[in-house]
Formats: sequence, C-alpha cells, structure tokens
Amino acid sequence: MQLTKDEVKTRIIRKLVKWRKWGGSHTENILGGLPAHMKGDKMVKEVLKELIQNQWLLPAKKTGEIHYSLNPRKANEILQYYERNKESLT
Repeated sequence: MQLTKDEVKTRIIRKLVKWRKWGGSHTENILGGLPAHMKGDKMVKEVLKELIQNQWLLPAKKTGEIHYSLNPRKANEILQYYERNKESLT
C-alpha cells in the first residue's frame, strides 16, 4: 500500500496531536503508524522536511536521534488541518 504525501502528513499530524506532543514534549516514534516499507521512503522524508520548513514540526536532536514535536506557535493552523483531516484514513 503506497500512501500519498497528504496521507503521510495527516498521519504524522494526527499522531502528534493525539499524543499532545507540543513544544518541549518530543517523540522519536513519529513514523510508527506508517507501513514498514515506507519508513525510509524518500517521499516520507520530503513530507517531514516540508512540515519543518512550514514550522509545523520542531526537530530536536535527542539521544542520537531526531525527535519531533508540534510548534505551539502554529497551533491554530495545525488544529484546523487536524479537524479537516482527522476522519480520513480510518
């Protein structure tokens, strides 16, 4: 099963919102909900890069890995996206 960029973005945002990973609360398990064959996929890396460039994700280097959290300064945009897309992929 190959997901689109929007589906990957939705899964990442949905996971972080549900886990309440805002600001200083980071997780490295950001790709856990994706199919195993997609975890190292170029398209997934592009989605992460776009989310960081749009300042929706805040990366932090922790324990040798990059951890991510949602940017609280972009909470309105992120939550609007989440509300529009939370029912997709279910």
